[in-house]
Amino acid sequence: MSTVGNAGSIHLLVELIKRDFRSRFTGSALGISWAILQPLSFVVLYWFVFTRMIPRSPDAGSVEYPLFLISGLLPWLGISEGISRATPAIVENGPMVRRLTFKSEILIIVPIASAIIFELIGILLFIGYLVFLGQDLRSLWVLPFAIGLQFLLQTGIGWFLATIHVFFRDVTQILGFVLTIGLYLSPILYSGQGRYAIIFAWNPMTPLLGLFRSAMLATPLPGAGSFVYLLTVTAVLWFGGLTFFKRAQPTLADLI
Repeated sequence: MSTVGNAGSIHLLVELIKRDFRSRFTGSALGISWAILQPLSFVVLYWFVFTRMIPRSPDAGSVEYPLFLISGLLPWLGISEGISRATPAIVENGPMVRRLTFKSEILIIVPIASAIIFELIGILLFIGYLVFLGQDLRSLWVLPFAIGLQFLLQTGIGWFLATIHVFFRDVTQILGFVLTIGLYLSPILYSGQGRYAIIFAWNPMTPLLGLFRSAMLATPLPGAGSFVYLLTVTAVLWFGGLTFFKRAQPTLADLI
């Protein structure tokens, strides 16, 4: 029975992800083309600002700044979108949550998985550009590990925030501000070296983005200490978020 139940949950999750992905293009004149245009427009905007409008590009170490910027920005867009859409997922799907047999923790995974699909489209386009440039892609095998850790990290945070949002509806407003701070305190627009390097060292985004850049730009992998730190933070947030959600789950249906 457990195996059947798990298979049913996986099938439901896949169908919900498909529905979520399709619903984003319903009624749109350009349809699924937005899956390419959205990440591309953000990348072009940041590229233009930091390579054309600002006279001197921020420090990017040994990597050309446009490549450094895009390789960090694409994962961040997937992370910020996934968390932003997962936070109100319980409140927005009240009828499904009230069904006693429904595993409502799945609702947090759906927007996160959908955001990662969009992110992967952008990353594949970027990899195509890197191939055109003749970039060394020998470390591309790291990419699945980076995406897997991103998914676990996002899901853990999503379970925490979605639960809190049921009790405190201002979470979505606060989250936008927090994500903006996260953008500037992560090594996305610049390398994070220098006076405030300690802040970046404690940010789990630093080793995570390091994995993405290692995969796409063949830069050195994050140090062992940073990697262990990322694994620890990811495990704590994933198991902690799921436990927190499960304990609050019996009361969620009464509050939405």
